[in-house]
Amino acid sequence: MTTIAANREMMVSDSRVSIEHKGLTYPAIKIVKVKDAILGAAGNGADCTRFLNWGGDGFKGAEPKWDEPAGTEDECVGLVLRKDGIYFWSRGGPPERIEADYFAIGSGGKAARAAMLLGRDPIQAVEIAIQIDDLHSGGPIQIQKLIGD
Repeated sequence: MTTIAANREMMVSDSRVSIEHKGLTYPAIKIVKVKDAILGAAGNGADCTRFLNWGGDGFKGAEPKWDEPAGTEDECVGLVLRKDGIYFWSRGGPPERIEADYFAIGSGGKAARAAMLLGRDPIQAVEIAIQIDDLHSGGPIQIQKLIGD
């Protein structure tokens, strides 16, 4: 699972992937900058990699074949940050614009949204979420800025 938080300037994520039934955790890339956007994914690790690769190619072609069945806890979901806003992606449709100045997804997403509601930036929000969702989220954090990296 994961914590990914975004405002209109940056996207931030933890880097911990956890495979509970195997008792494993490892760090991985969860957000990538591509052309005029930043993409982030939460859910099944292999499916998240497929989403990031597919999105990096401009969402061209058919959706990838997903490992995780639809409707399960580990189903892949994504965030797309562009200059015109934040978008939420789920299977079967295009990314949908979120009419808010910030958003967060993943197992630590609610904690991160609460932190941003209280005025924290996405970096601070992910740091707080890692403390709350310490079983599934962990450092180091990853930061991608929309402009000026």
